[in-house]
Amino acid sequence: MDLKKHLDRAEDALKRGQADFAAELCDQVLDFAPGEARAAELLARALMALGEGRKGLFGRLGAGPAGLAAGLSKLARNAEGEARSRRRAFIKDPGDLEKGFAWADALERAGYAGAALGAFGALAERHGEAAKRAGGLAAAQGEVEAALEFYRLALEANPRDTEAMRARKNLAAEQALRTKKYEEAESGFDLAVDPDAFLRAARGEKEPEERGS
Repeated sequence: MDLKKHLDRAEDALKRGQADFAAELCDQVLDFAPGEARAAELLARALMALGEGRKGLFGRLGAGPAGLAAGLSKLARNAEGEARSRRRAFIKDPGDLEKGFAWADALERAGYAGAALGAFGALAERHGEAAKRAGGLAAAQGEVEAALEFYRLALEANPRDTEAMRARKNLAAEQALRTKKYEEAESGFDLAVDPDAFLRAARGEKEPEERGS
């Protein structure tokens, strides 16, 4: 199977509004390569599009010859088998984002970090917890800008999510330090004794003007 060709066709189909065909192609790819990140992202996007019309595809999808699918199932580890089952559940009910979240979670636990990021990332704009998980995975893979955007979406969904708030703040500070924006602080001593000054400097923010007594 030419995976790239399948995924190019799936992406084109999704752009043309043929989400069902896009999902079918991605499902075929994931049967052969369950950790394929692009396939996971495109499948999640296609199913979300179908979910808007509550259109299930379970009866139509199921790639590959039955014998091959059975052979792959016997060779699969438990975590991989769970990821496949969760994917099937999401395909059956694409309107249920919690099923999509469960699939992405199973992908991560199976060791498919790239595919998990693809699935969580596709869900991010409509699922705050998925956005937060995508942020963590993106940060771990060195995709800092993407991680910051995912954390922004998580906080947009739940402004009181202290875990996402802290992760985004720390990541922003780390990014700023790498680009040497901390040098805008008045002195290293100020950074050491004033954590707020450190964070402001790390984010490239100006120091507040002193208020008269």
